[in-house]
Amino acid sequence: MPSGRPARDTRRSATRGDAGPRDRLSSTALLDQIASLETKIQQKANAGVRSQRVNLSDTRSDAGFYAADWARKVTRVGEMNFPDVARRLGISAGPLLEVAINADGRLREVRILRSSGNSEIDRAAQRIVEQAAPYPPFPAELRRKIDLLRIESPWRFDPGGRVRAR
Repeated sequence: MPSGRPARDTRRSATRGDAGPRDRLSSTALLDQIASLETKIQQKANAGVRSQRVNLSDTRSDAGFYAADWARKVTRVGEMNFPDVARRLGISAGPLLEVAINADGRLREVRILRSSGNSEIDRAAQRIVEQAAPYPPFPAELRRKIDLLRIESPWRFDPGGRVRAR
């Protein structure tokens, strides 16, 4: 039965910035979009860069030797700057980090590939890597092959004050 009043439109205008229920994204979908954008940005930044990935179990390549030296340095720095949160919580777990180092030894980035489950512990591991920088330039043989080394490193904070980047 028409009342003489115009029907009220219950849809919200997207031009005003209001999103209707169909337009809302879940937090998981947003995180996926952010990760996808970060990957695209990283790919653009790395275009034309000769890079190599290495994990700390590689003991035979030039990159593996460099990564082993890197791990010894960050372990020393980490033990001198052991995070209070690790002592307080008695957690022995840590994150899996990816550390990107330029051929001249400058730290390019530190990314968390897998969280420890505690953001303070994750951030402490990142901070240790940042504090230990800069790193030695690549040896000549390695420098001839690559411009950027990505080291994948699992971290562990032992309650006794020891750090393991292995």
